[in-house]
Amino acid sequence: MTGTHALRIFAAAVLAGCSSGGTGSGTGMTRVLLTDAPFPYDQVSRVDLYIERIGAGVTTDTGGNPPGTIVAPHKAFNLLALSNGAAADLGSGPLLSGQYVQVWVTINADSSSITLKDNTVLTNGHGIAFGPLSVFTLVFFTDPPLQITEQGAVVVIDLDVGRSFPPVNPADASAGFYYNSYGMALNTAMTGALRGSVIGAGDGPIPDASVSLLKVNPVYPSDTATWGVFGTTKTDATGAFKMPYVQPDAHLVLVVEAPVSSVYGAVAQAVAVTRGAETQVGTVALPRK
Repeated sequence: MTGTHALRIFAAAVLAGCSSGGTGSGTGMTRVLLTDAPFPYDQVSRVDLYIERIGAGVTTDTGGNPPGTIVAPHKAFNLLALSNGAAADLGSGPLLSGQYVQVWVTINADSSSITLKDNTVLTNGHGIAFGPLSVFTLVFFTDPPLQITEQGAVVVIDLDVGRSFPPVNPADASAGFYYNSYGMALNTAMTGALRGSVIGAGDGPIPDASVSLLKVNPVYPSDTATWGVFGTTKTDATGAFKMPYVQPDAHLVLVVEAPVSSVYGAVAQAVAVTRGAETQVGTVALPRK
């Protein structure tokens, strides 16, 4: 299996009263946060994504005007500075109470960039192939729907960087990155968590290892490209990792992969995640390549 290098955007907003809001009469507040998951840290030092605004909608129709805005940070966030549960507050805004089935994230490609560890900066059209639009909107459908009450809710928007930014040459990040949008949105009240650590077999901790939580496709179980991604993160300097917001499931696969430059490889193991609980996977030992 190829590496799944991803990052997360966590949107937890205080939601109330926008034009495309819910059916309830009350309003609830929802914070908007930002955090990440793994990326090839052995070659990349920053991924600055410029987020203009975030909205939510009550229908699956993506045509016409986008949902009303929850928050509009108009700011670039270094996603690689956010990991293992850390989050940047994107602000807060109102949304009518009710059920929301989609979340919209508007990104400014021209104000976004990837900085390599040799200080090379890649930008839209110069190392990053975002596409023809300099400003575009990602639409994430929620399953189950986001239930916003008068007490508010916390929404998690998870962008998979490995799939969203596939490298032109995995061994040489300076060759640039393509762009494809992959992600999902979750209500944190419906999630569980995962925690563990990674070492090299017979050796010490492995920092910057990619940790991915996958759901096997029952129709094509041997085709890993069709497996669902339930969460991604990276190990810190001590080899520890945490996925704070994961969709619960009893039949998941945890894939841990050392950085490309490491002498160690990857392992996969079965794991279950329970709503409202933190699953401890212990220490995962990676074999040599």
